[in-house]
Formats: sequence, structure tokens, C-alpha cells
Amino acid sequence: MEDRFDDVLSGYNFSVRKMGRVRGAVLLDTDKGYKLMQETNASAGRLVWENRVGMHLRAGGFERIDAFNLNKEGNISTPGPRGVRYTIRDWYMGTECNLTKKDDVYEASKNMAQLHKSLLGIQRDDTALCAGTEDILYVFNRHQSELRHIRNYIKGNKDKNEFKIALLKVFPMYYEQGSKAVGMLMGEEYQKLCRRIKEEGQVYHGSYTYHNLIMCDEGIATTVFDKCAYGMQLLDLYYFLRKVMEKNEWNSAFGDTVIRGYESIKLLDDTERSVLGIFLMYPEKFWKLSSYYMNGKKTLMTSKNLRKLEIINSQFNDRERFIREIMP
Repeated sequence: MEDRFDDVLSGYNFSVRKMGRVRGAVLLDTDKGYKLMQETNASAGRLVWENRVGMHLRAGGFERIDAFNLNKEGNISTPGPRGVRYTIRDWYMGTECNLTKKDDVYEASKNMAQLHKSLLGIQRDDTALCAGTEDILYVFNRHQSELRHIRNYIKGNKDKNEFKIALLKVFPMYYEQGSKAVGMLMGEEYQKLCRRIKEEGQVYHGSYTYHNLIMCDEGIATTVFDKCAYGMQLLDLYYFLRKVMEKNEWNSAFGDTVIRGYESIKLLDDTERSVLGIFLMYPEKFWKLSSYYMNGKKTLMTSKNLRKLEIINSQFNDRERFIREIMP
């Protein structure tokens, strides 16, 4: 394997002591620390944007990130065998953030707030064209349309198995909840927040998940900025908080840990808390299960999907209770 990458690695100012395969990449142990070499299909503009974000973060003191290593010619990517291009980033040894451990959750939430403060002040230029994002109101509206399609499909299907019957039974309460969230996001409060976000030039990570947080002895390393974009930083908090709550059966203590960790660095105002609650109101897990059923091999998934639906239903009241707790 080493011979295969000789031409790529010779273009960098470090020496490789050892290399090995990891998920979708090559881990390099070098005289300048650990590095991660990966194939890339990203456009040149997108790579320039990510590199710009990395330089901005490090200049502001947020240093434990998987920043690009430029090659000797100053380029972000390097051509390799068969026309494939590679990037090399700094990497870190540690464990993934464990969402069932409150200490990890607290530190990850605190780290997110520090990241959000550090991501402010990135001026828009031509690279910003590669840093757009979908409005979550548009996403939720699309989900609602898909749910209607799924409901109509199941209703028109003569073969009603146990899962289909169970899904149709609870469909109205989840669809109504989704419609309520969409309606609230169409109000002036959310629109004012969107305008404020744009004026502030907020940039968010876009994939702030436990997979991308490495718990190291010296602190958290934040990685994988390939979805980083201009947009509402509250979305990072929403996605992370929702995943934490799903992992812990909507136990309010874990949600409180997320909020406390974040607000130890960056306070949420009443509008942000309200919008965060609206985001959580949308029945994302129900939509995901319905979509998975619709796009999968339906005859093979009945019992598995039925169990998942039962879990979602069992958490309905706890989810609603937590939403009420965090909204002002």
C-alpha cells in the first residue's frame, strides 16, 4: 500500500512512519503527528471554502480540527493513481463522543458553542457560492408532502399488514404535529431570526454528530466540515440535541445537559429557545421511518418497522414534555 501512495506522499513536508486503513481513508503516523488521507470528489471551490473555514478557526484559537495539509505546491488536493485526487488532514487519537455519557454530552455541547462563536466573522466572497444550505422550513414542508404521499399509498394498498395498520392509526397525530411546526415556522418570529442570522453572517458545522467528535486527552477534536455552510447555528444544536434525546429515550436530564453545556459558553435568547422547540416539535423520526418503509423492500421489514414505530410512539409524551420545558 505504501508504494501505491508514494507519489502522493512525496508532495508533503512530513515523513510517514506507519500507515493503515481506517473507514474510508488511510491513517498516517508521521513525524508531524497523525494525518488522514482521503479520496475527494469535492469541487475546487468547496475545498477552498473548507480550508478558509479551517484557517479562520485556527487563527481564532479553535485549533483541534481536521485542517487540510497543503502540499509543497500550496494545493489542497494532490493527484494520485488512476486520476483520483487526495486530501490530507490533521487527525487525532481518541474515542467517539458517547451520547449516553452525560460528561461527554456536556463537553460536546460546550465545544459546539465555542465553535459557533469562533465561526463568526467569516466574510462572504466568491467561495461562499459553495457554502449554501437549505432552509429547514422548506425541508419540513417537503417531508409533509412525502408523508401525505405515503399515507395515500398505504390507504390505496389492499394488503394491509400489521405495520401499515399501526402506521395509519397514529399518522394523524404525527402529521398534525408536523403541520403545527411548519405553521409556527411561517410566523414572524422565525422570519426575524432568519434575517438576524443572515445579518450576523452565521456559519454552522452542518454535521455536528458524535461520529465527528473525537474525545482526546487534551480536549475534543472537531472533524468533518464538508457540510459547513452559512446558515443558522441553532441547527447544529437542534440536530445534536435531537440525537442525544433519541439515544436516551427523551430523558429530560440529557436534554438539560446539552442546554447547560451550550449556555455555559453562549446563551440562547427567548426567540432561539422557541425556534429550537419548534424544530424538535417536527416528528423527524416518524417521517424517517415512514420514508424508509416506502423506499425499502416492504415485504421484509414488517416486524422490524413495527418495533421501531412502537418505540417512537412510547416516547411521544416525553418528547412533548421536553419541548414544553425548553420553550420560554
